[in-house]
Amino acid sequence: MRAILVKKFGPVASHAIAEMPDPVPGPGEVLVDVHTIGLNLPDSLMVQGKYQKRPEPPFVPGRDAAGVVAAVGAGVTRCRPGDRVLAQAFTGAFAERLVAPEQRCFVLADAMDFADAAALITTFNTAYMACVVRGNVQPGETVLVTGAAGGVGLVAVQLLKARGARVLAAVSSPEKAELALANGADGIVETSADDLKASFRAQVERLTDAAEGRGVDLAIDVVGGDVFEACLRVLKFAGRLVVVGFSSGHIPAAKTNYLLYNNLAVIGAPLDINFEKAPANIEASVAEMQALYGQGKLNANIMRQFPLEEFKEAFRVIESRTVRGKIVLTTGRNDAA
Repeated sequence: MRAILVKKFGPVASHAIAEMPDPVPGPGEVLVDVHTIGLNLPDSLMVQGKYQKRPEPPFVPGRDAAGVVAAVGAGVTRCRPGDRVLAQAFTGAFAERLVAPEQRCFVLADAMDFADAAALITTFNTAYMACVVRGNVQPGETVLVTGAAGGVGLVAVQLLKARGARVLAAVSSPEKAELALANGADGIVETSADDLKASFRAQVERLTDAAEGRGVDLAIDVVGGDVFEACLRVLKFAGRLVVVGFSSGHIPAAKTNYLLYNNLAVIGAPLDINFEKAPANIEASVAEMQALYGQGKLNANIMRQFPLEEFKEAFRVIESRTVRGKIVLTTGRNDAA
């Protein structure tokens, strides 16, 4: 099989596709003929050795894949050969065949195609952990989503709307604002102003109800840096700020006296630890993802698809931070199934 092989950590351009033996599923494992692969910013960090978890080289990177089960190992009951599945592995997805643990494989509903499935799994699961599990969003609440034109941000906007929230989308350009509005956002907060904190506060105050108290009940932050600081200052009494990531490259620090005086909560929302500590959260997330997709309430917003051999160009687009939505790789298998 063909696979992207990381022999040692380095820039994406330093890696190449290699011919490798087909993997064999062991007990509790599933072998998937991969049709489509979802790309995420953490994939770029992982091949460079900059991700918080570092697999030992050589390894095949990639976490999100959709395809057809080719074989299963002993004890597998969740799926069987011929099933259409979505897999969220820790590594191994950037290949024509993937072996994944049974608990990380999910049988796809007939309505969901492979490209959308691979594009959605990490972004939706991340958004679900942030908005539902950790953010505890309630119908009627006002929620601010930063990085709202990216993969996680767009899915979060759609998920929050489906759960009855009013959503403000924080974006950095008119083009991104248009995309966020098309995905259901109720208002736009521009992040390109020089004095971000003051501008952020003024925009949120204009967009929120004085009778209910200016500000937002919940903020979902994927950007970090100065945007995180600005989010803190637009929370209502007893507001919650959920930390999802740091796409700005700057990890901020919260002043705990500000949290204390203003009765605020800052909450971490990791994804992968749920597979080990709270697998029921993952099951609930994937079930809701497929239900919303089937109801026409969830759009993967695939910006572009690249063949596997063009992975370097696909990563270049990811690293340019110009992506609006998702990038997907294809292996050349029949995607019509």
